[in-house]
Amino acid sequence: MTDFRKLCAAMRLMEGQSGDARICDAEMVVALAHGPMTFEGLATALGLSNSSVGRNAQRLGLINRKGERGYGLITVERDPLEGRRFLAMLSPKGRRLIHQCQH
Repeated sequence: MTDFRKLCAAMRLMEGQSGDARICDAEMVVALAHGPMTFEGLATALGLSNSSVGRNAQRLGLINRKGERGYGLITVERDPLEGRRFLAMLSPKGRRLIHQCQH
């Protein structure tokens, strides 16, 4: 399945979880389907600023920046090789969403 088709399927599934689904959120989930990425890597791949990646990551994580429940589709950890960087990766829920998009 092409990444575009995965993106469209992810958008449909995310809209079912919240009315606030954004294409940039689905793009990030699809990008992370290939494996963990640094915020800098995501910014480059998606054409976003690091601060936009951070905001999107919060929304896609467990708790958004307003303290409300997020999508729970990704987790963020400090990069073990460089403590100043953050790595984003799909959570089990995010991996299930990608699996649903592929079938």
